[in-house]
Amino acid sequence: MVAVVACALAAIVVVGVWEGFTQRLSWFLALLALSVMGALGRPQAIGSISISASGIVQLTAIPLVGPMGAAIVGAVPELAAPREPIKRIFNAAQRVLLVLAGGVAYRMLGGGPLGYGQAAQSDVLDLAWRLGLATLVAALANAALVAGVLTVSSAGSFRAFAVDLVKQAIPAYAMYWVAGYALAVLWAPAGLGWVSAVFFFPSLYVIQWALAQHAAVWSARHEILNPFVVALDERYPGAQRESELVAGAATAIANTLGIKPGDVDHVAIAAQIRDVGKLALDQEPEAIQRRDHAGATRRVLSDISFLAPPLDIVVSHHERVDGQGWPEGRAGGSIPLGSRILAVAETWADRLLETDDAEAAVVRCETLVGTGLDGRCVAALRRAHERDRLPAAGGTRRPS
Repeated sequence: MVAVVACALAAIVVVGVWEGFTQRLSWFLALLALSVMGALGRPQAIGSISISASGIVQLTAIPLVGPMGAAIVGAVPELAAPREPIKRIFNAAQRVLLVLAGGVAYRMLGGGPLGYGQAAQSDVLDLAWRLGLATLVAALANAALVAGVLTVSSAGSFRAFAVDLVKQAIPAYAMYWVAGYALAVLWAPAGLGWVSAVFFFPSLYVIQWALAQHAAVWSARHEILNPFVVALDERYPGAQRESELVAGAATAIANTLGIKPGDVDHVAIAAQIRDVGKLALDQEPEAIQRRDHAGATRRVLSDISFLAPPLDIVVSHHERVDGQGWPEGRAGGSIPLGSRILAVAETWADRLLETDDAEAAVVRCETLVGTGLDGRCVAALRRAHERDRLPAAGGTRRPS
């Protein structure tokens, strides 16, 4: 963290000497206010992609008030966020570095301050590609910075972290670019100034409404499954809490891998219903329950049409990458990705319930890479753990 903050301060000094601060104080103050207002709301989530109004404003600020002004517009909301002081300082420093990286790239590509009012068509088109490349630089800087932090904290592979983070960052930053470009054009060449926000921000709330409707459908589907989970918990106390842990971990792993939102949902549902088949095998010996419950889960729930993809995941989640699992003895990549994710999440949750130690649970999964568990999925588990995206570990110890 100290290194990141030091680099941010040094970058501010260097860019400040080279570029100076913006002369457009009124624009800077308006953008700063919009950025702070945008940071007050929750980012709009589209699957694993998170889009914030504040992030869009910060990118827009690059051609409007220059790299230094944009960096401050990016840093202030992070400093004001309701987090621990250390996290606020780190996040602000991170924001300064990636915004300055994009801003300097914009300047080096020949981009200058946008004029107010009428602009030639060529100027508007030039802004599109220059801001696009600046956005790409900011995305790569963000991925490299986070990958470096994860590498230091976990002794993992910087390359693996960086590749994974770039895959996640590019779609989000592409949306930032489109929205930031539109806002910048409305602000300066179209001559609307801060009034452009009146046209711009409502569209974000429309997106939020649409996502809320999608979330309502998603919630309704998951509520249909609750009776099965509750019944399982009645017969096997602790099963509901375990399902919550497995579903949370599986969702975090799937999002970290950057798979499609629909597939993330399938993995989460599979985590909830994976043991329902035990109810149909209640009178059978434990060994048979352990061996056959996944297939029984499919038989019990096969009439619910939207569960077809999750049930395919459930059936194969006891396969092992070394081919020694069941029911078919599949190996490596022949096992569905969702099943490999679920196997890692279940192993992590099982260990967590024994030790109440999330780090120890991750380490346990890492020891099984190449035999029982998939290395890519375990690496995603590690990254999710380092980013604090796994379910809370407190009070999870399995009853004796």
